Amino acid sequence: MQKETFDVYCPTCNVLVEVKVIARGSGEYRSDAINPLDEVDAEYHGDYYSVALCRRCNSPFLVREAFYGVPGEFETVTEEVVLYPISIGPKLEGLPDSIARSVAQAHRSYLTSSYDACAVMCRRVLEALCKTLSANGRNLDRRLVDLRAKGHIDTRLLDWAHGVRLVGNEAAHDVEIAVTAEDARDIMEFTEALLTYVFTLDAKFRSFQDRRKGRSGRLSEKLITPSDISRHR
Repeated sequence: MQKETFDVYCPTCNVLVEVKVIARGSGEYRSDAINPLDEVDAEYHGDYYSVALCRRCNSPFLVREAFYGVPGEFETVTEEVVLYPISIGPKLEGLPDSIARSVAQAHRSYLTSSYDACAVMCRRVLEALCKTLSANGRNLDRRLVDLRAKGHIDTRLLDWAHGVRLVGNEAAHDVEIAVTAEDARDIMEFTEALLTYVFTLDAKFRSFQDRRKGRSGRLSEKLITPSDISRHR
């Protein structure tokens, strides 16, 4: 069954969004059969292409779905890739390299529908965050609590971090559980919110303070005091 919507990252909105399909097309079918007479029972491969629009800003997207199947038996999508626009994820500034690498891998996993891998990489982001901020504790649960105790995150962000941790644990250790697209999207957003709070907004605020200090310094140099007036009489 062809999809009516996709969950993708929109660079214009800078968040994961739902896009609605407005047009479809397909490429040529490729059969594994060596003899044309065997094509009836042989596996085949191909691609579906969908043009979609962001529900928030109407930006266009081109999505490719790779598929394979057996005539009269089944057909399944094996890969889902956004061909346009080319994107590497939200604009998160001030990230250490160890965290930025894991975020990029989590986002690529999500875009290719590898939701288990996405959850594992989001959990790895938390591990890298705790190491960067020197959090203490015997496990990730305790280290996240220590981040709150030290004032790096608040109680709400701690709850979000625990949500990411739990889904990541399931993806890494419970072979009976498959991470859904909705859960993967949610923990991606929670992870990005944590990093935005800890790194991006902190960097922006320090830049803001520096600008304010520089502006105040220039203004103070221009002020004329009563003593300045008396010296020029």
